[in-house]
Amino acid sequence: MVGDFDGLPRWLELIRSSRLSDGGRVRHLEAVNGLSIVERLLDHSDQNLQYLYTILEGPDPVADYTASMSLRRIDAHRTTVTWASRFEPNDPNEAESLTAHYRSLYLAGLTRLKAVLEASSR
Repeated sequence: MVGDFDGLPRWLELIRSSRLSDGGRVRHLEAVNGLSIVERLLDHSDQNLQYLYTILEGPDPVADYTASMSLRRIDAHRTTVTWASRFEPNDPNEAESLTAHYRSLYLAGLTRLKAVLEASSR
């Protein structure tokens, strides 16, 4: 579920829909508030259980945004998911608030992902 570049709407409540283009390397996201985000897949490794992507277009005032999602299997029943990013705020004075914004988004998303996965394993 996490490795599916087009799968965000299944577990990230903020995203209403996702559509792929460019052979599956670009995803066009529509948020529940109507905003659009376009992201490009930079790297994907099933073997290493990770992918890296960048935002091409979006509402946030940032540049050079790159993010990664990775999984680390702990045992047969547990996995750690890490979602991290780097970016340059358009206004350096907004760095702290943007960091808090993304941290909150990732925490909410990962909490929801855990709930969805636990519900599907019952």
